[in-house]
Amino acid sequence: LSTAHENQHLQCWHCSSETSGAEDFCDVTFQEDNIPHELIKERNIKLLRTCNSTINSDHERPVCRKTVEESNGKVITKRFCYYTNKADPVHLCNMTSPEKNVHRIFCEDCLTDRCNGAGPLGAFFSALLL
Repeated sequence: LSTAHENQHLQCWHCSSETSGAEDFCDVTFQEDNIPHELIKERNIKLLRTCNSTINSDHERPVCRKTVEESNGKVITKRFCYYTNKADPVHLCNMTSPEKNVHRIFCEDCLTDRCNGAGPLGAFFSALLL
């Protein structure tokens, strides 16, 4: 038996502060008001993506993920759809290691539409910068 919510597909922001033009809205703090809509339309970029898993598994679930990582001295924020094991706690991504030569500063998975654009990160990073 599945609920109506399980049949709906999760929508997540999909962007990287490393992409030219995205640093104004896809940084540590997501600035939806700063999205350059003309440029996005011109380049045919989909910032909001629906997480459609091709693997139809009872053990996997889509999440919206936000990562902040340092690579070669540059801090990069990324937002994207990700798939995790349903048995894993949501905060597990903070415990997993990224690829070699990358230092993960922050990672958060969430389960509601567009949730990887919001969050209590501002206070966290403000405290970090003080």
